[in-house]
Amino acid sequence: MIRRVLAAAALTTAALAVVPTAAQALPACRAGYMCNTQYYSDAAHTNLVGVKTEFCDGEVSTWGRLSGYVVWSTSPCN
Repeated sequence: MIRRVLAAAALTTAALAVVPTAAQALPACRAGYMCNTQYYSDAAHTNLVGVKTEFCDGEVSTWGRLSGYVVWSTSPCN
């Protein structure tokens, strides 16, 4: 019985480890911050394929396409 539980837990952990980042919720951009989301074509982040920038004044700029390989950053507005 314990082996089955451990096997199920290991399988669940392995399945969650391969879920792409885009499938996970990205943090919301908080008021008073500028946020930048960069989308890459692969896990090595070698080819930038899209960008979403949320500016301090609330304007949003996007280009390219979404992918499962994401780098998200934020910085405080001045």
